[in-house]
Order: sequence, then structure tokens, then C-alpha cells
Amino acid sequence: MNVQNEMLKIGLRLAASAAEAQVTLSMVALEDCNKFCKVDTGELRDSSIRASNFLRGRLVWATKYARHAYYLNEPERSKNPLASRLWAHKAAALYKEKWFRTARDRFLGRAVFGYGRVI
Repeated sequence: MNVQNEMLKIGLRLAASAAEAQVTLSMVALEDCNKFCKVDTGELRDSSIRASNFLRGRLVWATKYARHAYYLNEPERSKNPLASRLWAHKAAALYKEKWFRTARDRFLGRAVFGYGRVI
């Protein structure tokens, strides 16, 4: 057994675990954020699925009106009664502990025990 090879394997396993945890966390966070996203045609919400970079943990709502809707415009709640301005902030305030547990459990489950999804 070569110590260098074993250290490399451990490093690769940790990197893979961190990446998987980041993707899982991003997807769960986006789902929670979109619970409070304004819905008219659904394009704003749907744009977040297309534009977000889950591996980098970057959630993006990519429409021409997204910034205005996020910061300024009071939402119409007929299609989504939970709709709110600052929807990602609202979701973070409500779910940040869940997000922490999700990332921790996913990382530790993969890195330490080598099994899949823990959520």
C-alpha cells in the first residue's frame, strides 16, 4: 500500500463528496426559493432551473424583469399564494438550517461511508 496513492484517493473522494453536496444543496435551495417566487406565466421560476449553476452554488433567475420582480414589485398571489419579494432571502430565513443539514449529511454520507443520497 502506497501512502501517496491512498492520500490521493482520499483527496479525490473528498472533492467528489464536496461537489455532490454542493449540487444537492443548490437543488434543494432552489426548490425552496421557488416556493416563494412570483408566478404569472412560470417563466421566472423556470428560468432559474435553466440559468442556475448548481455545481458552483449559483442560483439565478434570468428574465428581463427578474431584478425588478425580486426587489421592487409586490407579487400577485393568485397563482402562488406564497409569492413574495426577496423570495430567496425569505427561503433562506426559513430553511437555512435544513440546507445546512442537507449539505452536511450529503457530504459526510458520501465522503465517510461512500453511499448515495442521504436526504
